[in-house]
Amino acid sequence: MTIYCEYMIRYVVPALRMLISKQLSEKYGLNQVQVARMLNVTQPAVSNYMSRRKGSAKIRRYLGNTVVNEYAGNMARKLFEKGLSLKELGEDVCSLCTELRKGGYLTG
Repeated sequence: MTIYCEYMIRYVVPALRMLISKQLSEKYGLNQVQVARMLNVTQPAVSNYMSRRKGSAKIRRYLGNTVVNEYAGNMARKLFEKGLSLKELGEDVCSLCTELRKGGYLTG
């Protein structure tokens, strides 16, 4: 039995954090400490995200997914430009889940 929320938390959200970290650093010029504060994670976690050392093959699978990349870019913009927190972007994560399910990308 697949529980989509569990799958999202275990695999997709870490991929999102990796992609958002990269966007915030490269596109918006933030350092790792600033990115960590925005994502509510530690600076070492951001360092791992940036070097992509962290994550299973299932997480890395979503790094190249166009839908996930599009959402990550939009979420990074909202975090930076509007000062929203990752928690405030919860609806975006739910929308991403819906898109991934519709596209058949959220399978075990």
